[in-house]
Amino acid sequence: MIKISNVSFSYNKNKEVLRDVSFEVNKGECVVLLGPNGVGKSTLLTLILGTNKVQKGEIIFDDKNINNLKHKERAKYLAYVPQLIGGNDLTVRETILLGKLPHYQIYPSKKDYEEVDKYLAEFHLEELRDKPTNQISGGERQKVSIARGLIQNSEVVLFDEPTSNLDIRAQIDILNIIKSEKDKKEKSFIISMHDINQAIAIGDKFIFLKEGRVEKICEKDEIDESIIEKIYSVKAKIHKENGGTFITYED
Repeated sequence: MIKISNVSFSYNKNKEVLRDVSFEVNKGECVVLLGPNGVGKSTLLTLILGTNKVQKGEIIFDDKNINNLKHKERAKYLAYVPQLIGGNDLTVRETILLGKLPHYQIYPSKKDYEEVDKYLAEFHLEELRDKPTNQISGGERQKVSIARGLIQNSEVVLFDEPTSNLDIRAQIDILNIIKSEKDKKEKSFIISMHDINQAIAIGDKFIFLKEGRVEKICEKDEIDESIIEKIYSVKAKIHKENGGTFITYED
């Protein structure tokens, strides 16, 4: 579905943020980008979105180059969920409805509103539907942001640190929503994350980045202590219990 081939990018001539990055995302797959701050995860998302132009290499969607797609066509391929949306005077219902903007002509249809109401129910946001987003919590705003991204009905949804700056309860809620949507296999997901344990809970494929390069591409069972130590400069211990996997760290 998406093929990223030998992509490099720099904000200035002196330093490349990404260097020769290559990987593929298949239909229904959840790909997690991992690595410390400044490694290029968010920049890579902007290149896939098209908000920054690919300078070297190419990003292909179903045989179409991302640089050649018009904005409305790109919106049908891609939806984006930022780290945390700011609050404003738009209500929860109105904010989610913005995700349908690429699809309607002048005004939203009755079907569009019905789809919004479906997400309000699915994400347990019905009681907040008429509240301005500047009057709800960060975790609630993140649910609204995810609903807005999903209702766009794009083939691929990009998430930039979806659980950052949220309390533990909100993090669990967000991860459960993403996992539930991922398990439907209707969309592909590309998610930038810091927390490896959270990544393991939802990911199918893992892209470890270091200094702008792809250090390793693997599935869950192929993650080992050596790659974690190489990427994060910490000693790690992988535990497998009751069919699950989690990681602890040592000084």
